[in-house]
Amino acid sequence: VLDHLSQFVLAASRPSTSIMRVSVAFAMAATVSATSEGSTANPIRRVVSMLQAMQKKVEQEGEEAAELFAKFECYCNKNDEKLVKSIADGEQKIADLKTAQESDAAEKKQIDEELKQHKDERAAANEAVEQATTMRKKENGAFDSESADLTANLKAMKAAIGAIEKGVSGAFLQSDEGSVFRHVVQVASDEYKGDLEAFLQSAQTGAGSDEIVGILKTMVDEMTARLDEITHSEAEAVENFNSLMSAKNAEIAASQEAIESKTARTGELAVKIATDANDLKATQKAVTADEGYLEELKKGCKQGSADYEETSKDRAEELVAIADTIKLLNSDDALELFKKSLPSPSLLQVQSSQRLLASEALKLVRAAGKHPSLDLIALALQGKKMNFDKVIKMIDAMEDTLKKEQVDDDSKKAYCAKEFDETEDRFKELAHEKERLDQAHSNLDATIKDTKEKIAALEQGIKDLDKAVAEATENRKQEHDDYVSSTAQDQAAVQILEFAKNRLQKFYNPKLYKEAPKRVLSEEEKMYSAYGGDIGTTPAPGGLAGTGVSAGFVQIKQHTVDAPPAAPQVGGYEKQKGGGVLGMIDRLVNDLKTEMNEHKL
Repeated sequence: VLDHLSQFVLAASRPSTSIMRVSVAFAMAATVSATSEGSTANPIRRVVSMLQAMQKKVEQEGEEAAELFAKFECYCNKNDEKLVKSIADGEQKIADLKTAQESDAAEKKQIDEELKQHKDERAAANEAVEQATTMRKKENGAFDSESADLTANLKAMKAAIGAIEKGVSGAFLQSDEGSVFRHVVQVASDEYKGDLEAFLQSAQTGAGSDEIVGILKTMVDEMTARLDEITHSEAEAVENFNSLMSAKNAEIAASQEAIESKTARTGELAVKIATDANDLKATQKAVTADEGYLEELKKGCKQGSADYEETSKDRAEELVAIADTIKLLNSDDALELFKKSLPSPSLLQVQSSQRLLASEALKLVRAAGKHPSLDLIALALQGKKMNFDKVIKMIDAMEDTLKKEQVDDDSKKAYCAKEFDETEDRFKELAHEKERLDQAHSNLDATIKDTKEKIAALEQGIKDLDKAVAEATENRKQEHDDYVSSTAQDQAAVQILEFAKNRLQKFYNPKLYKEAPKRVLSEEEKMYSAYGGDIGTTPAPGGLAGTGVSAGFVQIKQHTVDAPPAAPQVGGYEKQKGGGVLGMIDRLVNDLKTEMNEHKL
């Protein structure tokens, strides 16, 4: 509405379009005024509703807290049992792992010792094989050498015997076999060596040859026997060597098998010992963690139970404070007083009051300049019992005139458009000159007609102004009576709201709570009490809602009520945001004080 009225002020200097804008603006203002006057809802009802909502919310939170606390207790009990069992199982596992570690370590130590013994046995067997092989090679070499010598010697000896018997010993001695024979003679025993050397020197086949043949045959027999002996010994040595090799190889194979199996076993034990050590460490860590968590769980459950009891107490106190305030504000007497003293909603200050709207409208009308219609409107706005009904009737009466003026306004708009075209197109100015002059003549006729109508409107405005002055005088008398009555009601309402605010402060802001004044004894009561008389207890507060406040004489007195049942909650208790209700009460008090100041002005 104020935006439309501002547009009217800006357009007040222009022709008749301003009258139409005034009509539209004040028609909307009248609608807002009628709506504002029609709204008789008591704003204190909203405060009570909000307190009731807070009360319901606190009770609902209490029920939810009770359910959560039941789950919390179940959680504590179940987890306590689980952790105790887990710790017991972990300690048993630790004992089993330690026992297994000791057993595995002892077994591994024994196997390592046996493994060392098997390796020593294998090394000794390998060494014996090497020594036996070396000796066998040596014995076999000696046998081969002696056997070859004996075989060559036997061949030479037999050839010598045949040559001697044939008488060709000289030719024989010149042959290769004769050379071998000479070597045999050199190595022959002393028993035969002399005769054989003599034979070699004589080299004849006469007497004595038979003796030489006999010696040679004897030597052949001896060499043959020696060859047989060493051959037999070699065969026995080979058989013994093969038996030894077979036994030692079997011993090495057995040692190797034992070494491999026990190496694998000691490796498995080493892995198991390391695994058990890691498992033992992890189990000990898990048991320590479970013990710590069990301690924290018991501490947290104990703290949760304490917090639950504390929050139950706080919730009970908050419910008492809210219930006291609801009882105070919801009484019939208090509601009736607030209905009289707070005729219009002021919660959240979403819209301006009718009086503020009228004040702003009056400023804009005065800023628009002199106009008969505006003077009449300004006079209507200055009244305390302002009503736009008369203004609306006047606007309805001017409706026909304004429609005609609108036609003129439309003509002027066309004229301005033509003037703009003529300015842009200078070459057509002469062609349109006559049309422009005719239009100007027509505009002058319209102006004269408009002036006459304004004169008539001014004359009618003077008559309406005289009538409005008379009505304003009567309204002023009525407003004075209303001022006296409304001021008393506003003062009573302010004291009740401050009493309600003080009751809420007792719970939400204890430092700001003001104790109720003690009873002041009169001089008669003091004298009566000094002589032993009983003056009785302080009488119960009367007035509106038991506060001691009345519309005529205001006196605040405090009262208490029994607390409702406590509502549980888990964890730290968070009070309701009482600042919202306290803030609204402060705004209501400020509205009442502002209204009282406006009444004084």
